Amino acid sequence: MREATNVAVIGAGPSGLIAAREAAKRGFDVAIFEEDSEVGVPRHCAGLLSLDGLKEIQVPFDDGFVQNKVRGAHFLSPCKLSFTVERREPVACVVNRSSFDKFLAAQAVHAGAILKLNSRVRRIRRVGGRISIVGDFGEVKADVVIDAEGVPSRLIKQVGLRPLPAQHLLPAFQCELTGTHIDKDYVEIHTGRELAPEFFAWVIPLSGDSARIGLACKGASPREKLEMFIKDRFKGENVNKIRSHSGLVVTSGPIPRTFHDNFIAVGDVAGQVKPTTGGGVIWGGMCAMIAGETAAEAAEAEALSRDFLASYETRWRRRLGNEVRLTLLARRMIDSLSDGTIDRIFEIVRKSNLHLKLSAEGKMDFQAASILRLMSNMAILRVLASSLGDLKKAMIAYIRDHSILC
Repeated sequence: MREATNVAVIGAGPSGLIAAREAAKRGFDVAIFEEDSEVGVPRHCAGLLSLDGLKEIQVPFDDGFVQNKVRGAHFLSPCKLSFTVERREPVACVVNRSSFDKFLAAQAVHAGAILKLNSRVRRIRRVGGRISIVGDFGEVKADVVIDAEGVPSRLIKQVGLRPLPAQHLLPAFQCELTGTHIDKDYVEIHTGRELAPEFFAWVIPLSGDSARIGLACKGASPREKLEMFIKDRFKGENVNKIRSHSGLVVTSGPIPRTFHDNFIAVGDVAGQVKPTTGGGVIWGGMCAMIAGETAAEAAEAEALSRDFLASYETRWRRRLGNEVRLTLLARRMIDSLSDGTIDRIFEIVRKSNLHLKLSAEGKMDFQAASILRLMSNMAILRVLASSLGDLKKAMIAYIRDHSILC
């Protein structure tokens, strides 16, 4: 391992690998430090990615990591009212995250990055205008560190940036089932305070008779909630659980600042995750492309201070700022609503055929337009107005936690 590099990337998840790819393909020395012994292990997230999103992060559609393609989603209210948002052709793919991450690692290495496994970074410190990372591998000096460590946020604190707020990190549990009988073309989203407080349960069809089932919630055990959901959803079916894992879903929105001297934060650790769904691969990947390019520009210009690296934040917020504001507001509003209010909104969507307009216009990764369409419906506004007390709490929480975004 070199004792020095232009760009050191911490974490070999999608955001770290994409940032490394972008910096390396511009001709700079890039080293990726991954604490685990294998990229993509353990697996993370539900693995549902839009086809448009893959194009955004310059990842070609590849059957090697795709397990299924879907063309829509069934949304179910607490009392089982439902509507469907769909297209005629597939709009998203379900990926094997282990294989997907390995694909991204191959892209980064092909671009010239060095991948160092079993390399846990324990400490970061600035030395003489450069930044030094320290771990079991020794010490490596870099011009710029790109922190893509994920939710734990251990290292970001060492440079003085604010970590993700714990109150908006929701415990989640997910498993894969065989023996299911579900429509392979549609994802299912199940809502309700009793089912999954402040989030939802999901059913994602895989190949054959298998499906990925998960749930995140606040103030309860997601494992216990998921077990109850599976018994209800697959009642009478002889399903078998083949694997499971736990994790955290980020609903906080971005941290206030994502850069410092010689330092850029990207992906989950920076809160670059859709608050509505907890999906971070595409948003994080988009920001990672900007991070890798900015790091390369900084190394080339030998301009490593926060003043230069601030352009990274300016660029990604210009790209995603409106989406962040509206999806975060939507998340806080949904969290505040009673099950009865959610049921009433579902009734309105069904009766007014709003789901048809959402089907025609909606986008998985850019949801602001869909949110505005829903919130501009007069019948929905009247329902929301009847819940002013709850909405007031939601607005206070939104302003308190993220006034930096306004």
